[in-house]
Amino acid sequence: MLLTRHSSLVTVLLRGPRVSRLLKACGVNPRHYWLLVDLFGQLSDRHEFMTQLGRSGYALKTIAWWYFVMSGIFALVCLFIQPPLTRYLSLLLAMTALFLLSLLVSETNNSLVNPVEGLVLAHQPIDGATYTAAKLTHLGRILLYVVPALNGVPALAGLALRRAPWFYPFLHMLAAFAVGLVIALFCCAWFGWLIRFVPASRLKAVGNWTELIVWMVFLWLPQAPRFLVRVHFSAWLPGPGVPRMALGEAMTALVAGSVVFGLRSLSVDYMLRVSSIVHGGSSAKGQGRRWRRSSAISGWFGGQLGRAGFEFVSQMMTRDWQFLRQVVPLAPLLIIGGVMMAPGLRVAPFSGRFTSLHVLPHACGFMLLSICNVLPYGNDYKGAWVFLLVPAGAWERFAHGVFAALWVRFIIVPHLFLLALLTWFWGIQYAALFLAYSLAVSSFYLGLELRLIEAVPFSKQPEASQGVMMLPFLIMGGLGAALAVALQHFFLFHSLASALTATAIVAAGAYFLTRSSLRSLSSSMRFNLGLVSGGSSFLYKEVNG
Repeated sequence: MLLTRHSSLVTVLLRGPRVSRLLKACGVNPRHYWLLVDLFGQLSDRHEFMTQLGRSGYALKTIAWWYFVMSGIFALVCLFIQPPLTRYLSLLLAMTALFLLSLLVSETNNSLVNPVEGLVLAHQPIDGATYTAAKLTHLGRILLYVVPALNGVPALAGLALRRAPWFYPFLHMLAAFAVGLVIALFCCAWFGWLIRFVPASRLKAVGNWTELIVWMVFLWLPQAPRFLVRVHFSAWLPGPGVPRMALGEAMTALVAGSVVFGLRSLSVDYMLRVSSIVHGGSSAKGQGRRWRRSSAISGWFGGQLGRAGFEFVSQMMTRDWQFLRQVVPLAPLLIIGGVMMAPGLRVAPFSGRFTSLHVLPHACGFMLLSICNVLPYGNDYKGAWVFLLVPAGAWERFAHGVFAALWVRFIIVPHLFLLALLTWFWGIQYAALFLAYSLAVSSFYLGLELRLIEAVPFSKQPEASQGVMMLPFLIMGGLGAALAVALQHFFLFHSLASALTATAIVAAGAYFLTRSSLRSLSSSMRFNLGLVSGGSSFLYKEVNG
């Protein structure tokens, strides 16, 4: 009862005249704003609006608990090290800024660059500022969960540091929330600039590149100190005193003005551009090349039905918004992984030395694990009814096409490229044997991971919590991969005969496992379409009732 009264009091205060005057001063219609907030909340409660982290209580709580444990371990280590108080606070604020930046850029991108529900509201008399304000309100909920999770324990642990005042926890939390608010405003302003100046047909691509750049910076940070040591910033700045202070004030004013202008740009004809933003651009380039490629696929993987599965998955992987949004963080990891493996190109694993290429087969498996985990989910999942027209006996061959799209793109093509490269360094004998082993192991991983695709690809509603559930799989998979790498180094690659025998055994296991997984995939696709059919009939009965 007390919690209900407290919640009602907060609601009354937020929707009172003072907050309404503040919203009007920002160009937001208070009545329309609260109607939209209630609408988005109701859609989330009905599980019709599940792609945003700030509206998924389960996903937010799970991430908050992970951050809570991580920050607690960090605080415990700092209690033993006893760093200076200012350095301790700076490290935690930097960590908070980085984690929030990676979360909020993705959430802001998904909210503003993929406004699917905006197509329904575009004909309503709603201005852009009101719509974007309601759409981005869930970012505040992310701050309320993530900031205390990252700083709650460290703020209290700071009292045990030397020269820490009694009010340090309050100062720490105030600074953390200030950093979080600045990051949120910066993300909104940046996408305001993009919406203002980038053509609507290119906005999705630019939004994905923004996320990619953020992840690249995130992964580059461990190398930043070595770069900053070589750059003498003091030589570029004016002397101490008034000139340096004036420069700082000017830069602060420039940044503040850019943020304000970016936020105001969110209201500029946004609702008029919603349709163009959602649909983006299309291109008919490469039709002849795709025809020749898919003709070759049809001969090897199930005929025309296998070709249909191959082309469907291949095209949707480059177009579906939710799929691209989930796999964007993989790109920096692939780039950095390729750079780390480059020194191992000159030394063959059969030489007895450990090289970075020992990890190659398992890196392919991890990449396909992430892809197969998100492949069932799509932005246009409501169009899954189209597959109800497909005969039930066609799904086994369609599943072969799905497998071909993953196997050819992510296993065959990289290994063919490496075959030409490694033959130059090692000779054809060692290069062919190692890549045959890598191909067999990668195919074995794919055979296992096909069981994660529990529906027709891109036919299920995305959920913000799906990425959270991947962490236990990645941890267990990492331990298994480390054990396999150790076996390779100490036992398999000491003789060509043992490596050849292991390749034959793994290849046979991959073949039989893939056959079993493809049968399971075809059954899962038929079962999921049965649920879609049942859900559709229930919907019509509900409307008629």
